[in-house]
Amino acid sequence: MKLVFVVFTVLTLFACGASSAKGKWNEEDRKEALKDVKEYSSALETVGSAKDLCFDCYIDSLEKIYDNYDAAKKLNEDDRLGILMECAIQYIHYN
Repeated sequence: MKLVFVVFTVLTLFACGASSAKGKWNEEDRKEALKDVKEYSSALETVGSAKDLCFDCYIDSLEKIYDNYDAAKKLNEDDRLGILMECAIQYIHYN
């Protein structure tokens, strides 16, 4: 019985507190990154309805490089815009 309780507790903690890792951020980090990148949405006027694709591309790019969003926040604004513009280039003819 004690073993069942321990296993249940460990599984619950693992499922609820999944931490981010390079290449696989948790939902909280992805949501925070999305909220922050949407501040730059005026820079994406040329991609029209592909803004959401650009935001996803941006977050995916950061996720490949950084262990979590806290580490990625250290980027300066020019670097953030550079990554976002690289994503925009991919989707400029999406419409």
